[in-house]
Amino acid sequence: MSDQETAVPQGISVPREQVSEEELRSLGVDLARDFPGSTASDFRRYPVLSEGGWYLVVKHQKTLVSVAREPWHLLGPITLTSAGLDV
Repeated sequence: MSDQETAVPQGISVPREQVSEEELRSLGVDLARDFPGSTASDFRRYPVLSEGGWYLVVKHQKTLVSVAREPWHLLGPITLTSAGLDV
């Protein structure tokens, strides 16, 4: 074996977006009541794949409790080149 390291190509990456305190309030989350000791920085919005398809969720990262879940794109982070074409 050689002493050279092999590079592993990076795959598809989807960032976990921060959620503001106002957004949490609009979702019906009261931080003091529902997640005592937590702040808005403990929550993230990102896509997940489940048995029902792709969803955009907001989760408390320490406990992974979902506070919002809405249907997302059919193929998730994959965009077809034909998307947006009028045929």
